[in-house]
This record gives sequence, C-alpha cells and structure tokens, in this order.
Amino acid sequence: MGVILDAAGRPIKREVLTTELAAPSLTGVRTVWDNTVASGLTPYRLASLLQNAATGDHYEYLTLAEEMEERDLHYACELGKRKLAVSRLPVTVESASDSAHDKKLADAVRGLIKRPGFRSLKKDLLDGLGKGYSVAEIIWDRSGREWLPARYEWRDPRFFQFDDVSRRELRLRDEADMMNGLPLPPYKFIVHLPHLKTGIPIRGGLARLAAWSWMFKNYTIKDWMAFAEAFGMPLRVGKYPAGAKPEEIEVLKMAVANLGTDAAAVMPQSMVVEFVEAAKQNGGESLFQRMADFFDAQVSKGILGQTATTQGTPGKLGNEEAQNEVRHDIRDDDGDQLAETLNGYLVRPFIDLNFGPQQEYPELIVRAIKKEDITTLSTALKELVPLGLEVEQSVVRDKLGLPDPAPGAVLLRQQPAPPEAGKAQAENRQGCTCGHCATALNRDTGESADDIDDLVAEELADWQPMMQPVLDPLRKAVDGAESLEELLAALPDIFSGQDVTALVDALAAAGFKAAAMGDGGNE
Repeated sequence: MGVILDAAGRPIKREVLTTELAAPSLTGVRTVWDNTVASGLTPYRLASLLQNAATGDHYEYLTLAEEMEERDLHYACELGKRKLAVSRLPVTVESASDSAHDKKLADAVRGLIKRPGFRSLKKDLLDGLGKGYSVAEIIWDRSGREWLPARYEWRDPRFFQFDDVSRRELRLRDEADMMNGLPLPPYKFIVHLPHLKTGIPIRGGLARLAAWSWMFKNYTIKDWMAFAEAFGMPLRVGKYPAGAKPEEIEVLKMAVANLGTDAAAVMPQSMVVEFVEAAKQNGGESLFQRMADFFDAQVSKGILGQTATTQGTPGKLGNEEAQNEVRHDIRDDDGDQLAETLNGYLVRPFIDLNFGPQQEYPELIVRAIKKEDITTLSTALKELVPLGLEVEQSVVRDKLGLPDPAPGAVLLRQQPAPPEAGKAQAENRQGCTCGHCATALNRDTGESADDIDDLVAEELADWQPMMQPVLDPLRKAVDGAESLEELLAALPDIFSGQDVTALVDALAAAGFKAAAMGDGGNE
C-alpha cells in the first residue's frame, strides 16, 4: 500500500501506530503524580487559575475540574447524567450508497464498533464535556490481515497543551519540546473537542462554567458545619438562687455538663436549667441549606439545561417531553458532535488503513431512534412509488428499524400472480419492483378475463418509460416557472420539445393488435 494522507494532507507513519506515544511515567512532564488545587481554594486563586488556563497554562484548571467531580456529589451526578444520556444512545452505521463496495465498508465499520472497548471509548471521550477536551490513544494491532484497534487508552488531558497562536491545535507535552509540545501523529489519537461555547476549547468546558458556584457552595458547606458544631445543640443555662453554697454551684455545673453528653442530670429542686435555641431565632437552621440548594440549581441549569428532574422545582423549563434527565436538544447535539469526532478520528483511519482512501465513507451516527409512523410511511410509498418516486431500500429499512438482509437469508416477497390471471399479467407482476402497479387500474382479475384484457395489461406494463419523454419537458418547465403566466407562455416550447414517438408507435401497434384480434373474433 502506498503513502496514505489524512484529511489535512499529512502522511501516515505506520510504524508509530502500534506503539504507545503518550503513556504516563514516574518522572518527566507526563507524570502520574497529582497535586491538589481544591483544598484551600480562594476566590483569588480561582480567578488566577482560570485566567492562566485561558492564556495557555491549564494544568491547575484541569486538576480542579477532576477534583470537582470527586468532591461534590451534585456536580458529579449532573455531569454523569449528561455523559450517560449520550453514551446510551444507539450507534448505527449508514453506507455511502447501496453499491456492494459501500455496503462492504459499512459492514466493516459495524464490526469495528462491536469490538471490545468501544463503549468505554465513548465514555472516555465524553470526559471532554467537563474539561473542554478529551483524548484517547489508539493502539493498533497489525498481527492479522487487518488494521484493528487492540485497545483505546484514555490519556490524562494534562498530558497535552494547545499551541500558543491559535490555541486550538492540541499537542503532546514531551521533553523533546518543553515549550511547544509535539504534534499529534495522524490516525493515532482521537481528540474530542465539544463545541459547547464559541471560543477556544479550553474555555468551553462545563467545569469552568460551574467553578464559581462550586467554590461558593464549598464555603457554604464549611460555614454550615461550623454553625452546626456551635449551635447544633441548644445553649444550656443553669440558674441557682442567691446564697447558694459553692458545693451546690458545682452540682449545677455537673448537671449542665451532663445534659450535653448524657442528656440526663440530677440537681436540687431550687435550681433551674434553661435551653436557649439561638439559631432558630435568626433563621440559621435553613439559611445555609437555601444557599447550597441555590448553587446546586445553578450547576444543574448549566449542565442539564433545567432543574426539574434534579430538585423537583416548580415551573419547569419547557414541556414534559423536554424534562428527561437531559434536555433532548442538548443530548442530541452532544451525540452529533461525538459522532463527528468518531467519523473523523476512527472510521476514516480504519477505512484508509484497510481499504485505502475513499471518495465517500460510511457514516457513524450516534442518535436516538425516532419512532416512525409505519402506516403513514407505507401509505406514502404505496401512492408515490408508482408515480415515479425513487427511494433507496436501505433508507426505508433504516426508518423501519430493519437490518439489511444477510446473503442467503429467506426473504419475504410479493406473492406471484395466480395462473388464471393470464400470462401478460404474470409477466407484469414479475417485472414490477414497487408492488403496487402490477395490475392495471382497469384490469378485471375475475374469471371473465379475455384476450382484450390481456392486451390492455400487456400494453400498460411499460407505460412509464414511454411517458417519460412526454412528461420531462413539462416537469422541467413547471420547476423553472415562477408564475402561472410564465408557465402558460412557455407551453408552445414545451409541446415542441416533447418526444411522442415511442408513445405513438406503441398506440399504433396496440391498435393493430386489437384490430387483428377483433377480425379473428369475427371469423
């Protein structure tokens, strides 16, 4: 096989496809050791790391994005919902055409997505929703006759950096070029850049959108815990009468202390203990919860597009259909973007390496299957196909959710015409592909069929090719006319452009046959 170029015109180096290029190490720039950012995060430091990420140093931002999923149950839950909504969508493959070659390519891609590791690959790529991008390295296997992915390795996004100029080209961090990084070899990495916000990719991640609410909620939870520690139990005040002896005061102190641990104490009848609940007087028991719920709601809106399925908030955003775990428009857009990434970084390399570059490639689709109205579709096809509408069988099968028939499979077919219907009608049925115009509209299928009826059926069997030269000029004029007056003015040219030769010859031959049959009958 000769040199293969990717979509950008770069040559493919096959020797690097089977080796790991972005593996982590104990030392170096792609280290396995992590630092923490979330601990002790302040507004000043958050603003600083977000600014640094936008200008090219996004290591701390990506660390924070990872810790946000580990430290906040609500953020992890909402982001997980959005990822799962896409990863659970069915994956289908459509061939570029109905040709045998294109169907072969589509079947090969269907086999590719059934291999182990593809489901995990989808989830790994969707990690880019939170961080702004995600990268998976393809470890190709060349032990057999075909190039096949042996496995897909998710790579830590901190192992990569964007170029300094466009801030859109992802490059591998490496000691060989500490400043600029190394360009990613084609057909080796799958790079998913979700387009959630217009601008540079690193500023489009959901973690950046949720970072401020996440930090403020952390402050709220810390204050809430301090409040609960100080005011979780009511203040205990012991009162003793004037002139109480020191030993009596000590008894009261012990009683108050025991009430805080054992909730039981013994004291003289003349002494009084009061429980003062200062928190409820100031509304402190609900203040922190309202604040935490508010920040959670903002995170839900940013990730899912609504809050109804998370907190049961009255006044849903949109109708009931849009209130699934993730709004359908968001889910479908995420699925389309994931499919675009897989088509460009996986399907095309797989086809090029095994079958060579193609003019058109099979299309991998990640999309919810819409329920088709089979009755309406069948009725439309039944009426329009006899009028000349050309429809691919594969398209109809996709809409009905039916797979392409396997070679040698037993197929459902149109029943042949009964013997008594006549030879002409049987030939007409065998040559018909639409299944609707097999019988002439004026054909009597009863026992009273005669030679004239057979002649009519025979002549009507191929009426469409004869009418094509007659109707084509009219169709062309109708399509090009912008008004009825313009169409009427063009009628003389239409009539002169019609070719009625085949139709006239057929009518003359039919008339001659009918006359001959009539004469034979008179004899």
